[in-house]
Amino acid sequence: MLSVIALENVVVAAVTVVAIALMAISTIAYRRTRDSHLLFLTIAFSLFATKGLILTATLFLSLIDLPGLVLLSGAFDLGILASFYGFTLRR
Repeated sequence: MLSVIALENVVVAAVTVVAIALMAISTIAYRRTRDSHLLFLTIAFSLFATKGLILTATLFLSLIDLPGLVLLSGAFDLGILASFYGFTLRR
């Protein structure tokens, strides 16, 4: 049976891979259309990928204690939400 920590590592890794793929797709879409709103989407997926990489490194290496990890994760979440909000603003 998998431990919760091992399962969490797998989930974080999967989210990171999907975020990197979506970041690549949104970058290609921006290059084709030059729609500035797609930059917000690219930033959001970049933040997701960065958050995943940091969480994976932290889970494997135990670099940050739990309160610091929660604070860091929350800061990334705020940035991601702000980027998604910027993407949804259309004039």
